[in-house]
Amino acid sequence: MAVDYSYLYERAKSRYYEACSEITSCQNQIDDLKKQRQQKINLINQLKTDIKNHEDALQKVKEIIKSETDFNNRVQDISSKTGQAAVNYTAMIECSNVVNKNLNEVYGDEMSNTKRTINDIFTNLKAKRSELEAKIIDLKNRLKQAENELNEINSRITATQSRLQEWTSVKTQASYDMEYYRRKMSQAV
Repeated sequence: MAVDYSYLYERAKSRYYEACSEITSCQNQIDDLKKQRQQKINLINQLKTDIKNHEDALQKVKEIIKSETDFNNRVQDISSKTGQAAVNYTAMIECSNVVNKNLNEVYGDEMSNTKRTINDIFTNLKAKRSELEAKIIDLKNRLKQAENELNEINSRITATQSRLQEWTSVKTQASYDMEYYRRKMSQAV
């Protein structure tokens, strides 16, 4: 029975062109995945920077909040000293012909406003602390997701490179087969 080398040659040629097409497709996929990987790496680096900046800001806010008791003690101390000064002032005024003014009344509104302002500042700082803590949690979750996506992209690159090697082998073998069958056809003539 005669072997149809032209048929075998055409089949090898078909495998060769299919392999060429698949190689191009794999190379395009790898290029696209590498771009995605670089974008993901950039995102991860940005998220890490954002996390560090937010953690630094949170640490500073926490340090300021720790000083709330000290601020309140100082305001209370000033209030006490103002009260004592008012008593002393009243005693001095009673000994002279000057009209007496109550220093607690004179500085009371100022003290109340100062206390209210300080309390508002610390209330705002506590709210900012909560916002920063929530933002850090969100950034860390986004970082974890981005790292998982990066691992997935790397896995897809590895799988596509493996397919590329397989198709390169198919192309090489089809090329050898085409040459072999071409020679056989030439010998048959």
